[in-house]
Amino acid sequence: MSKKDYLEKVKGERTLLEKIMSYIPGYRGYKEKELRRESDRLIRMEVVNRLKAAKMDFRRALANLSTTQKLVGDDAYRLEAFNARIDRVTQRIDKAVAGYAGMFDAVKVKEDKLDAVIRHDLSLIEKAEAIKAGVKNSNQIEAGTEEWRAAVDAVIAEIEALDKLVDERANILRGIGGEA
Repeated sequence: MSKKDYLEKVKGERTLLEKIMSYIPGYRGYKEKELRRESDRLIRMEVVNRLKAAKMDFRRALANLSTTQKLVGDDAYRLEAFNARIDRVTQRIDKAVAGYAGMFDAVKVKEDKLDAVIRHDLSLIEKAEAIKAGVKNSNQIEAGTEEWRAAVDAVIAEIEALDKLVDERANILRGIGGEA
């Protein structure tokens, strides 16, 4: 779903009163920012949901291993590394500072900057989707093999890349300032 699709989804769910109020001078710009704020939240929640699904799929596949196939040594470490990293990045996105400032906040957000944050957040969705695809790929490989290790390492690298995107998002937000 594109940035425009999320914005249109939020716009489509407005009440009749909100539609009428959108014609009142001054209110429309305020409401447009509110819609962008809601889009930002929806995008971040979509990323979180995809990461949670990827983690569940990975854990479900490993839960089906027989007791003789249980992961030990470096393989067990990979499992713990995957869990720790995906939990960390999921929490960072879930608890991320919203890409906006409220009406009475000291820092005001310009619409073009908010749009930049939303565009960046879409790259988070794409990276989360790559993680899901990597998990699906690793789940099709016998656990504990060299091929599986390489696939899991690739997923962990994708999670780390997503973590860096979260850092970039924070940097974009730090640059937001001035009058709205």
